[in-house]
Amino acid sequence: MRWPRLILLFFVTAAAQPALAAAIPAYTATYQAHAFGNTLVAQSTLSHEGDNIRMAMDAHVSGFLRILGRFEFNREAIFRSDDGNLHLVQTRSVQVTPRRERKVETRFDWSTNRAHGHINQKSFDLAVPPDTLDFLSSLYLTMAHLRNGNLGQTIKVRVLERDRLREYSLALEGEHSVDTVLGRLDALRVVRTDDNSGVELAGWFVPELNYLPVRLDYEADGNVFELELTKLEWHQPVIDLEADRP
Repeated sequence: MRWPRLILLFFVTAAAQPALAAAIPAYTATYQAHAFGNTLVAQSTLSHEGDNIRMAMDAHVSGFLRILGRFEFNREAIFRSDDGNLHLVQTRSVQVTPRRERKVETRFDWSTNRAHGHINQKSFDLAVPPDTLDFLSSLYLTMAHLRNGNLGQTIKVRVLERDRLREYSLALEGEHSVDTVLGRLDALRVVRTDDNSGVELAGWFVPELNYLPVRLDYEADGNVFELELTKLEWHQPVIDLEADRP
């Protein structure tokens, strides 16, 4: 039995990024999805470190699949906001299943618009447009766009997945009430469509929670499952001690 390749729903920005307002506050959010007698637990974190923003997602599967071995999926992205736009600094991902372990690390050189990295022991170097993001930094940007009122129409988006660029359509499809661990909340539903396959995935972002997603669709082998928020903790901003010195 093989755990299917997990595609979590995260969003990307348009080619022309509108200016960002104040930073999204730091948080830790935990999500769960249940499928085929197994539970996927994913913890998402955001922190501010000087000029950089760090986002991470650590996910693992519990249930009968654990008998076969480890099923883990971890990602991390470091990016910054320059002139109102987000720019990736570096990304990292690790996917572990009983059959294989795949590690991807990428650094970005925006003076030449290139991404340098490796997948396990295989190196890659490719040209990337200035608006290119990964799915963690693009999740942050989607939240910021919704908060700024800049996501009001269907747009084309671009994301780097391992060593290839992909494009999607992203659309805001109105307001919906959703039941959460925090009660019934009004959320904005955003749908991402894969321009190649036509597969649609959705996310529900709550204005009361700084537009944090409380539900995310993900696709695995043609099936769509709901990843729901189970716990949320807001953190104080990281203090920059150097900036406070005279």
